[in-house]
Amino acid sequence: MKSIAAAAFAALGLVVSGCAESIPIEYTPSSTLTAAGAVKVGDFAYEPTLKGKMKPNQIHNTAMGTVLLDKNVDVFYRNAVFTELRFVGVKVGTGDKTLTGDIKEFLIDDLGYSVDWTIDVDYRITDSAGAVVYESDKFTKNHTSKFANAIGALQQQMKVNIEELIKDPAFIKAIN
Repeated sequence: MKSIAAAAFAALGLVVSGCAESIPIEYTPSSTLTAAGAVKVGDFAYEPTLKGKMKPNQIHNTAMGTVLLDKNVDVFYRNAVFTELRFVGVKVGTGDKTLTGDIKEFLIDDLGYSVDWTIDVDYRITDSAGAVVYESDKFTKNHTSKFANAIGALQQQMKVNIEELIKDPAFIKAIN
């Protein structure tokens, strides 16, 4: 039984770590929320990369190995925000306001027998004159089994963080 568990953990480690290969991934929107408004989605910054702590396509994890995506984290997250907002009913790419953000932390704490997923994003909306009309930090954390679908759990955690933005009445007011 111990050898089966060890083999399962090793297999999961290979899947999550990427083994120096990047994981091809596309974000699939899945929110059941609805929202109205209009906003352009601008650039997002991945702070761990700016601080030299991570590669641009690397998600911080605590276990052995490296989680590398096939695209940069800032681009992947920005595209997720764009598609999720469009999916819930926001008119993206229009209006005189632009949503940007700083991804302060994107962590997979996978050391041990379970996984804690953490995302911390500072979202900002600026008007056409460049004035900040909305700013809010959204910090979300989820806990999953080590044997959960890693890609599904990753996307679920991103969705939860983006939904915190969508549920914020000040955000909805800023895009209307």
